[in-house]
Amino acid sequence: MIYKPDHYNSLSPYLIVDEAQKLVERRFDHENGKIAHIELKLDDSVIMISDSTENYRANKSMLHVYVPDVFKTFDKAIEYGCKIIEKPVKRQEDPDIRGAFYDFAGNYWAVSTQKI
Repeated sequence: MIYKPDHYNSLSPYLIVDEAQKLVERRFDHENGKIAHIELKLDDSVIMISDSTENYRANKSMLHVYVPDVFKTFDKAIEYGCKIIEKPVKRQEDPDIRGAFYDFAGNYWAVSTQKI
């Protein structure tokens, strides 16, 4: 029995933000032009995103994602206008190199590369 789309994990975060178009180009619109649903694929994960509405207000979220190169990903996010929370750093007894930033909507992103 197929219970989920191919290439989706069982859990997919869903962000409801103001001005969702700033995050992704592919989109499905409501009749009024607001974004009803867009998807952002990050490696093996899909994040679902929509514009906020009267019934679904914008929410801030915290997301953690493992990436092949935390420094490259972090620098690209800052280049696109994200605000630095913490530059990537390796803490003692933590196998991850981790950095963090806020996107334009105020979502907190932690990005990590594990180095064991």
